[in-house]
Amino acid sequence: MNLAIEVKNLEKTFMLHNQNSVKIPVLSGISMSINFGECVVLNGHSGSGKSTLLRSLYANYKPDDGQIIIYLSDRKIDLLTASAREIIELRKTTIGWVSQFLRVIPRVSALDIVMQPLLDLGIDSYIAKDKAAYLLNKLNVPKRLWSLAPSTFSGGEQQRVNIARGFAVDYPILLLDEPTASLDNQNANVVIDLIEEAKKRGSAIVGIFHDVTTRDKVASRLFSME
Repeated sequence: MNLAIEVKNLEKTFMLHNQNSVKIPVLSGISMSINFGECVVLNGHSGSGKSTLLRSLYANYKPDDGQIIIYLSDRKIDLLTASAREIIELRKTTIGWVSQFLRVIPRVSALDIVMQPLLDLGIDSYIAKDKAAYLLNKLNVPKRLWSLAPSTFSGGEQQRVNIARGFAVDYPILLLDEPTASLDNQNANVVIDLIEEAKKRGSAIVGIFHDVTTRDKVASRLFSME
C-alpha cells in the first residue's frame, strides 16, 4: 500500500484562558501512518484526543509541534506549515470530512448541498445532480425532501444528507467523525457499504466510531490513543 498520511511526534495543548490559563495536554508525541486503501479507526476513551487528532488531520486545529504530511501524487504537504491557500485546495480536492453535524447555509436545498462539492471541482451540473440523487436515494432520504432545506429535517435525515455530501467526491483521503451516530441499523449499513467502496477504490480513511459493531466492520486496524 502507498502512504497517504504520516503523523510525526504530534503535540497539542489547549489553554483555558477563562480558567486561570490552565493548560490541558491532549496530544503528546503521537506518531502514525495511514495507507491508501485502508480504514484506520482511532480508539480510546473519551478525552483521549481522538477528535483533536482528527480535526488536526483536517487542519481545523493546528498542533503545537510535529508534522502531518499529506502525500499527493506529485508532492507532499505538511499541514503544520501549509498556507491557507494550500489547505483550502486540499479540502476541495483531496481531504473529505464527515462530521456528526450538518452545517450549511439556510434555505439551500438538500440536493444542492450534496451537489456543491462536485460543482466546486468544475464537474458538469447534470453529472453532479445524478451523483447527488444516487447518494440521497441510497441513504433513504425521501425524494420529496430533496428540494427542501435540511434545517426542517429530523436529526437522522440531516445526518444522511451530511454523509451524502461527504461521499459525493471520491476523495483520496476521508475523515469520518461518528458518521453513524444518529442512524438506525439500516442506514448505518449503507454507510458501511460506502466506506467499503471507498476503501476498494483506494481512499485512505481515518475515523472515530463509538459503535463497536460498525467499528469492527469497517476497521482495517485500530490506532490506540491511550
